[in-house]
Amino acid sequence: MEPSTESVVDRYLEAGGAPFNTMNLLMSSYEGLAAMTNMVSSDLGPVYGSGINSAISEAVSRKIIESFDPQVADSKYNETEQLPEYIEAMIPHQVWRKTIYRLSERHPGSTMLSAALQHIADQGYQAEMMSLSSAPLHTHIFYSLLAECLENMSPANEENIHQKLGELITAVCRREQTYLVARYIFHGVQQKLGAKAAGIRRIDDELETYMLDNYKRPQLAINIQLLLSGLVVGGGNSVVDAAASIIQEEYAATGDVASLYNEYHGAVVSGKPAPPVDILRNVCVLHPIIEQVFGHLWDTTVQKMRPELANKYIWLIAYAALCSNEPIDEATKDKLQQLVVQLKEVCQGLSIHPIQTQIYQAVPKILEWISVPILARVVLLWIRDVATYDNFTYYDTYFTSSEVPVLLLLLEEIAYRHPLLKPLVFSAYKDGFESQVPGFSPEKQLRLQKIIINRIALLAQLDYALPVIDYFAAKKEQIDE
Repeated sequence: MEPSTESVVDRYLEAGGAPFNTMNLLMSSYEGLAAMTNMVSSDLGPVYGSGINSAISEAVSRKIIESFDPQVADSKYNETEQLPEYIEAMIPHQVWRKTIYRLSERHPGSTMLSAALQHIADQGYQAEMMSLSSAPLHTHIFYSLLAECLENMSPANEENIHQKLGELITAVCRREQTYLVARYIFHGVQQKLGAKAAGIRRIDDELETYMLDNYKRPQLAINIQLLLSGLVVGGGNSVVDAAASIIQEEYAATGDVASLYNEYHGAVVSGKPAPPVDILRNVCVLHPIIEQVFGHLWDTTVQKMRPELANKYIWLIAYAALCSNEPIDEATKDKLQQLVVQLKEVCQGLSIHPIQTQIYQAVPKILEWISVPILARVVLLWIRDVATYDNFTYYDTYFTSSEVPVLLLLLEEIAYRHPLLKPLVFSAYKDGFESQVPGFSPEKQLRLQKIIINRIALLAQLDYALPVIDYFAAKKEQIDE
């Protein structure tokens, strides 16, 4: 069991040692652990069945982990720069690969274990390493994992992108370092590909959203975004300070918005390079701005802004929705001004909790507005509030079994025109489907649900089938009741 036994015996005999003494020494020092293990396994096999092998393997694995000395292992590895033979023998067997993984979790700084992980990855076991928290610490392994994750995501679409993101999130979002490296790589790819980088940009946005939703650290996300944009946090830059303030307070104060407006609008007027638009597009910056200027359409606690203030908010929203980091030409300026006018029309043309007649009167303009993605999003938020306000009073007052509510038809039109808004449309449909309208009889409630199911079915036909199937699979027991 000792790899060096043969060479030691040869040297002993060459030095004049007696063969008889050699036998005595080998026999007296032999403990027979492997033979005893095999004997115990054969004796316990009839009692415990096939599970005995895994139990013994687990016991041996625990013993290896307890007795492993990373300093000794690294010292021997640094001398030869080759993995020990026993590592090579362990890799083909999953139980021993897991032992190496567990060792790397306990000793993430071990040079020998890092080399072992790289060798395991080279042998094609990257999928096993996705859940290994220590794998991203080893740069060469992390790049391999990242490349494989992106390759697996290449066929993703709107239906399954969040499922495909699971492996990438596991590899990237466990540590700040790996998140920064991944964002840096994606940023470089976007700069190189330009307009062709839409897929990478979507993945980049999804990673940022995941970090914001699950780790509640918006400051980390915006700091990384600022660094990638070439700006220094805490360097006295008015754009950075304003964005950081909005993120920290989750509120777009007038002073912060004025600072952003002066920088971006001033750059457009003067023709100088504008600050990176990615800062303005950050979800934690843009959403509070939208809430401040349009929130009065769906929230009674939000006061309608004075026109002179609202104009700055609206201009920033239009700039974030339309412009890029490229220089703005005259044609883009015209489009920007046109979008500003449309945003003002939406702000003034919609009213909070309207009656049915007002909704019908607004339909022609709404159909015109929802051709623009940012306007469609605002209208969608307004529709959702109208439908759900005061325990679904809209359905209680206006729903008849003979026709589809106009709000549901508008949601369908938004989903058809803007694929990225399908999740929000589906969420609005679910609100209505799960509603319990107080004034409805069971028959009328069922009729409303059937109409909404028909809308959802059309949504599935627009390449959004998987989320729909998953939702109804999870709700089947409640639906039966």
